Amino acid sequence: MTGQKISLEKALKEYRRRREEGEKKAERLKREYNRWLSRKKKELLKKISALEKKKPPKKVDERLLQRVEAERKAYVSALRRALESIEDIEDLGKRLSDLSKLHVSHGRHVMVLYEKEVYAVNALLKELSEGYSKYVEELSSLLLPEIELERVISELRDVSSRIGTLDSEINAIEEELEKKKKELDSRMGSPEIEEIKKTIESLRGEQRRIEIEVRSKVSKLGKPLRRMRLGGLADEVARDSGVALERPGEFLSLLRSVYPKLDGKAKKAADWLLKNLSTEVERLGEISGEIETLKKRRKKLLEELKPLEEEIRELKRILRERKALREKLERKRAHLEGEIREEKKRLEDVIGVEVEG
Repeated sequence: MTGQKISLEKALKEYRRRREEGEKKAERLKREYNRWLSRKKKELLKKISALEKKKPPKKVDERLLQRVEAERKAYVSALRRALESIEDIEDLGKRLSDLSKLHVSHGRHVMVLYEKEVYAVNALLKELSEGYSKYVEELSSLLLPEIELERVISELRDVSSRIGTLDSEINAIEEELEKKKKELDSRMGSPEIEEIKKTIESLRGEQRRIEIEVRSKVSKLGKPLRRMRLGGLADEVARDSGVALERPGEFLSLLRSVYPKLDGKAKKAADWLLKNLSTEVERLGEISGEIETLKKRRKKLLEELKPLEEEIRELKRILRERKALREKLERKRAHLEGEIREEKKRLEDVIGVEVEG
């Protein structure tokens, strides 16, 4: 390879010129070998006719004669059919294998009585085989290897263009997705939804305060109730102060029955519970109802956002698909770039000049 460098365009032009020149020479070579093949076919047909017309030797075992004659007829017929299917040198290459098999299947039997004639046929078949090998060798020296640099470059341009289009699509989808997310955040944080959230938190705070206060008062009755050994509800209350909230009527009835036996902190707690438990339980019920109403309202408001949430999910799905496709195309682009380097090196080897770029 000389120290000279030429542009890719010139290199490809030179390659195409040499390839076209090689193809023209190859066509001339093919015509030359087709003429040679035509002559050899005629010679071979003569040898086949000679084999066909040759009279068998005298004093031959009748069974052997019958077998050889059948094989001769099949051999001659098969050879003629094979030759009829060979129109040019390329056909010859396709049928050489079949021709060689004919000798194995029929010719070796025919040689028993017609050795000279079969050898004559085989000699010509060998010439055909050697001639075809020589043709292939000469042809390979004339034809330049196929270099697909232009195809690969075109494919690379197409892939790069598709990646560029995908980049635009991805950017547009990301912008739209960000816009939809902001809209969702804005609507999720609407004054009404925020007010509902704060109200629910406030009600739950009041709910926890009432429950803690009631349970605190009830827990002060635990020891006195255990000492009384009443069993049943009294033991349940002693174990779990929440029973008073779950079954307030039964608890107050129990409390009234044991009230005369209470004193100190337990009695003060009982006084508070007798006075306030019913009201507090009623308030807890009201709070639960209010929270449930607010949750239903919030749920309705959030359901109105479902179409927007579905749009966001769909945009995310499309974005994932586009990015996955882009990654796939990036891998293909890297592969094509590698192919271009290889094809460029092959081009340089063929024309013997370094290609710029």
